[in-house]
Order: sequence, then C-alpha cells, then structure tokens
Amino acid sequence: MNGASGGGNSRSARALPKLRAWVRALRPLAQGNLAPFILVGAFEGRRHGHAVDPVGVALALLWGVMDHGAIVLANDLGDEEADRHSRGATLLSGGSRVLVDGALGSSSLARGLMVAAAGLAIVSVMSARLYPARAALVVFCTCTAAALLFAYGHGPRLSYRGGGEWLQALGVGVVLPTVGAAMQPAHAVPLAWSTYAALVVLGLAGNIATSIPDAEDDAAASKWSPAARLGVSRAFRWSLGLNVAGMTLAAWTASPAALVALPVLAFAASRSGLVSDRSTRMRAVYPLAFGGGAVVLAWAVANIRAS
Repeated sequence: MNGASGGGNSRSARALPKLRAWVRALRPLAQGNLAPFILVGAFEGRRHGHAVDPVGVALALLWGVMDHGAIVLANDLGDEEADRHSRGATLLSGGSRVLVDGALGSSSLARGLMVAAAGLAIVSVMSARLYPARAALVVFCTCTAAALLFAYGHGPRLSYRGGGEWLQALGVGVVLPTVGAAMQPAHAVPLAWSTYAALVVLGLAGNIATSIPDAEDDAAASKWSPAARLGVSRAFRWSLGLNVAGMTLAAWTASPAALVALPVLAFAASRSGLVSDRSTRMRAVYPLAFGGGAVVLAWAVANIRAS
C-alpha cells in the first residue's frame, strides 16, 4: 500500500509542474483580448430589438477559446529564437517562455496547437449545423483567422517584418465580432462599418501598447514590432491617441458607456514620462493595454442592457 501510495504521489508531483507549464503556455489572461470583441458582435443585434441566443453566445466564446489557444501556442513556436534573447516576459508580452525555460518542448506545443485547431474546426462545424444559413460565413471567419495567424508569426512573419499590428487589429476588430454576430441567427451581418472601425482602432492601439515592454529586445532580434520601429515614446503616444479615437468612435457608434476608459487613458497620459525607463515602463503601459479592453467590454454590457 505504501509503495502504491508513494508511486501515486510521485506521479502527482511530476504532473503538477507540467500542468502549470501548460497554464503558462495557454496564457488564460490573454482571453481578455478576445472575449469582449466576440461579445460586442454577439449582442450587437440587441440594440436593434433582436433576441439573444445563449447557445450561440456560448459557441462563439468557445470558438474564441480555441482560437486563443492556437494563437498563443503558434506565437510561442514562432518566437522561440527571439524569446531566447529577451530579458524576460511580462504580463502583457514576451510569450510564455515555456520553450526557453524547458518546461515544455516544441513537439508538445505543436501537438497542443493541433488540438486547438481541431477544436476550432469542430466548433465551426457545430455552429454550421445549428445555423446553416450562416455556415459559409463561419467557415470563412475560421479560415481567415487561420490565415492571419499564419501570416503573423509564420510564413510571411509580418510581426517581424512590420505590419503584424494590422493583422491583429483585423483579427480582433473584424473576425471576432463577425463570429459573435454570425452565431446569432437574427443578427445582420456584416455589422455597421462604424462598429468595425471602432474595434479595429482599439485592436491596433492594444497591439502597439503590448509591444512597448519588449521594444529593445524586439529590435535586437530584428523583430520590427511597432515599438521597435517607432521607438518607445512615439509608440506610447500612438497607442494613447488610437485608444482615445477608438473610444470616441465607440461612444458615437453604440453607447456613452464606451467612455468608461477616459479616466484610465488620462492617467496613462500622466505617466508618459515613465516610458523611457524599462523597469517602470509597465506602470505606464498597463492603462493603455487594458483601457481598450475596458471600452469593448463596456460596449458589450451596454448592448446587453439595450432594449
């Protein structure tokens, strides 16, 4: 009995670090960059008197979870060399570093990526069966998400050549809300141009903000992220300006609730002097990175409450 118990404890002791490594690799906090954009699309019809299908909302969010898993695992695989030259990860950037630390191998991440891709396909098929009139649109969104992911960190590797921020902006600002709306059978799709414009601008602002902590490391690795190209101070100003523009457009398009982040962005502006010091830079960047998400989430909530 003692031997069996000891063997079980040993297996548990080995499994726990592996589980922690997978949690690190999947970066659950990054789901905050996807779910609010999906919810805006899912609840957008509510402002026009359409009922909300909770099954469709759940499917769209599950689609987002699978897409998120594919994104973070693919990015870790594509950024391994750059991560080895990085001075460390932050809450916002730098990858999970599970490959650099040896917590997981590239083959494990590749298998995880395949599982996430298969899950994305399964959810798309489920949605197509439930909402056959939207089947082509859901499949198109799934294929577009895969193409954007491939172009971002693999193949053309636009995150290294410049332009990756536009791929992310299109992904979160167009694909995600369209998925949310497509799984609501009464919704009009595509959404209003002003809705897409506001979400794309906020997505672009978020990508620029999250590139700021790694500006020097990215430049050293020849990864031309926005902050590596523009410089930290200019990237900060661009992200701040785009956040304000996106928030204003969202308030005009949907609801004054989108102004929720105005105090956050005002605080960010007051911290602009910190961006030259890497050790304190995050205090200035956090409001920019989370301000846009707060705007989108407030927008989704305002849609839910609409009559």
